[in-house]
Amino acid sequence: MIRRILLCAAVGVLLPPALAAQSGAFVVRLGNDTVALEQYTLTADRLQGEQVVRTPRTQHRIYTATLGPTGAVQRFELAMHNVSDPKPTEQKATIEFRGDSAIATTEGGDSTVTRRIKLRAGAAPYLGQSAAFLELLTRRARGAGGALYTTAVLPIGSAESWDVAVNRLGRDSMTITLGPIGPLRMRVDDRGTLLGLSGIGSTMQVTVERVPSLDLATLGRAFAARPLGALSPADSVKTTIAGAALAVRYSRPSMRGRVIFGSVVPWNRVWRTGANAATTLETSADLIMGGATIPAGQYSLWTIPAPSGWTLIVNRNTGQWGTEYDEKYDLARLEMKVERPAQPVEQFTIAIEPRDPGGVLKLEWERTRAWIPFSGKP
Repeated sequence: MIRRILLCAAVGVLLPPALAAQSGAFVVRLGNDTVALEQYTLTADRLQGEQVVRTPRTQHRIYTATLGPTGAVQRFELAMHNVSDPKPTEQKATIEFRGDSAIATTEGGDSTVTRRIKLRAGAAPYLGQSAAFLELLTRRARGAGGALYTTAVLPIGSAESWDVAVNRLGRDSMTITLGPIGPLRMRVDDRGTLLGLSGIGSTMQVTVERVPSLDLATLGRAFAARPLGALSPADSVKTTIAGAALAVRYSRPSMRGRVIFGSVVPWNRVWRTGANAATTLETSADLIMGGATIPAGQYSLWTIPAPSGWTLIVNRNTGQWGTEYDEKYDLARLEMKVERPAQPVEQFTIAIEPRDPGGVLKLEWERTRAWIPFSGKP
C-alpha cells in the first residue's frame, strides 16, 4: 500500500497559492501492525519529507522532489538507510524528468546503474508506502474536474511505468488504481486533501490515517530493532503421495487482527489463494481430484470463497502475478469441503496430507479449513 509520494508533483500539478507550505503526517497500517510512518512539507517549488518503513527491514527514507512552474517534478532525489541491519547500509536514487523520458540512477554498495526510460508525458516517480504522493494526485484530480483523472508513475528502481486512474465517487471520496495496486478507497476534503485510505479487499490491504504530527526520530529508533520482515513470506510444500511427487509454492499472509473472509478476502470472488505471485501446484503423475483428472504438469491454484462453500480452480496458466487470473485457462473447477478448525489459524497455510486411498489438499486460515481429496489415476 502504499507507496507513493513525490510523484504527485510529478504529474504536472499547478499548485495554487493556498497550497504553499502544506504539511502533513501519515500512519500506514496492515491490520494491527504499523507498516510505515511519513511526514512531508509541500511548497510551490518543492516536496520533501521522510519515511520510516518496517518491511522487510526497517528503513529510513529522505526524499526531495523539485517542482517546475506547473508543479511537474523536474528532479527526484531519495536516500535510503537500512537501519535494522547490523551494519546499516545506504542506497540512493535520482530521477531527472526530461519531456517524455527520464534519466534514472540508483546507487548502492559499489555499484551505480543509470538508464534512460521512455515515459508518457506527465509521468512521475512512485515511492512505496508514501501517502504524500496520493494527496498530490487527489488534489490534481480535484483540479482537473470530471469523473476520471489518468496519468502514469515510474516506480523507483523500475524501467517500466504504471498507468494511474483516479475515479471521483463523490464530494468526499475517490478511488485510485496504480498499475497492479488497488483500487484503494480514499476520503478527501474539498481541496483533495487526503484524510484517510482503505485498501481492504483490494490488491493492497493497508489503511492510511492522517495524523496531526509524528515524532519520527523517536519512533524510528523504536522501530529500528523491530522490522516486520516479509509481510507474506514465500513457502512451499513437497511430498510424495499416490505415486506422484507433489509440490505447492505459495505466499503466506497473516491475520494481524483483521477479519479475513468476507473482508480482506471478499466472498464470491476469485482469490489468489495466498499472496504475491499466483500459487502453483506441480504433480509428476496424473491425479484424480474432486472427480476430475489433473494430468501430470504444473498449474496455478485459485479459489472462490463463499459462505455457502468453496470452489478450487485448477488453471493451466502459470508464472503470473496473483492478480492476473484468466478463466479461459481453467482446467477444472472443483467443490471443496469446508470445516471450522478448533483454533484460529494466524498465518495462511497449505498442506498436503496422506489419506486413504490417496491424500488431501488442505487450506487453513482464520476460522476456515477448506480441503479436497485426491488419488492417483488408475
